[in-house]
Amino acid sequence: MALLVEKAISSASSPQGPRDALRRVFESISSGIIFKSSPGLLDLCEKDPFDTLATMTDQQREDITSSAQFAFRLLAFRQIYKVIDMDPLSQMSQHFNIHNNRKRKRDSDGVDGFEAEGKKKKRKDCDNF
Repeated sequence: MALLVEKAISSASSPQGPRDALRRVFESISSGIIFKSSPGLLDLCEKDPFDTLATMTDQQREDITSSAQFAFRLLAFRQIYKVIDMDPLSQMSQHFNIHNNRKRKRDSDGVDGFEAEGKKKKRKDCDNF
């Protein structure tokens, strides 16, 4: 796994954040990098060239590729929380929600809070005269 991640990330032209690196790993696996027809995954630390994926069966290779394609689709549709098995951020905490609504609440008469306070003050001021 470490060789596969290193190969996927090191082939990038620029440094990447965690989300982009994870996306790149799934993208490379889903493209068929682990199939027998691919060049293989060589361990550079070994003396003789050895394909580290040689012990995998064809079915295992297809299952992993299919799972990576599904995870890659989830990442493309901003559902990373399903890939890493956690709750979506919007359900976890409102503090991390960057799209929270900061508009003023409207009163029942359709006027926002500050306008309603201004009208009340004007009415009180008029009553005092």
